[in-house]
Amino acid sequence: MMTSRLVWLIVLSFSFAFIVTAAAGPVVSVVACAGVLVYAMAVARRHAARRAEAAEGEAAAAEAKAAAEAVIVEAETVIAAALLRLHKEAGS
Repeated sequence: MMTSRLVWLIVLSFSFAFIVTAAAGPVVSVVACAGVLVYAMAVARRHAARRAEAAEGEAAAAEAKAAAEAVIVEAETVIAAALLRLHKEAGS
């Protein structure tokens, strides 16, 4: 009687282990896919943040360059006006 129960318990435990393993396979794969997706989204966010920072830096550099060019043009205008005055005074 005791051996029969022991054999029955072993058969049931193997059946339970088989069912749990069969059910756990898809669950584990879904969890793994979700984990990979979450990781990929986090990496994409980091890359987007880096690209945004780089774009801001490039925009600031372009703005500084434009301001410097405007200062140079204004200085050239002042120099040209001074030269014109000097030529007028020398000609008179």
